[in-house]
Amino acid sequence: MPFAPGGTSSIVARTIATELTKQLLSFSRRAAVEPQVLDVNTVVETTLSMLRRLLGEHIVIRLALSSEPAMVRADPGQLQQVLLNLSVNARDAMPSGGSLEISTSLATPDPACVVAGLDVGTAPLLCIAVTDHGSGIETETLAHIFEPFFTTKRPGEGTGLGLAQVYGIVKQHEGHIDIQTKLGQGTTFALYF
Repeated sequence: MPFAPGGTSSIVARTIATELTKQLLSFSRRAAVEPQVLDVNTVVETTLSMLRRLLGEHIVIRLALSSEPAMVRADPGQLQQVLLNLSVNARDAMPSGGSLEISTSLATPDPACVVAGLDVGTAPLLCIAVTDHGSGIETETLAHIFEPFFTTKRPGEGTGLGLAQVYGIVKQHEGHIDIQTKLGQGTTFALYF
């Protein structure tokens, strides 16, 4: 598709350039975190219109949000960035289209979190899960998935900063990431706070 100044391609290109610039700046210097007590359900809902534009019409977005307020102390802008990065990766895993589900729930502390070094105590955890029904992730790739500049995409299609940024933001918020994936069946990134 030829580039038309002011057209849809131009808007998408500017959005991608803006997001890449933000990622690079955030990655190169840890952005100041401004945590506040917030309802993650509200953050998800306010991010929805942006996600629809970025993902396109061939991806159906489904929300399964907790009926109770999903309260956590976090930086809302950084949570939005996490949702955007995970959703764009999910889109790329479903080039022919598919569905993306974002869910929030309260979870009981899992022994895996303790093993991973997350000090969860006895309080319930907030889980934000982003699930796609795409290609899944190979075992060899999982070992490197959060490394900066690691990408499985062709040159010009990815920076390798998205998941590294997700990892950094979750760790900055003292959280934990669990990945469930099966080749050809999709992937779930579950973030615990």
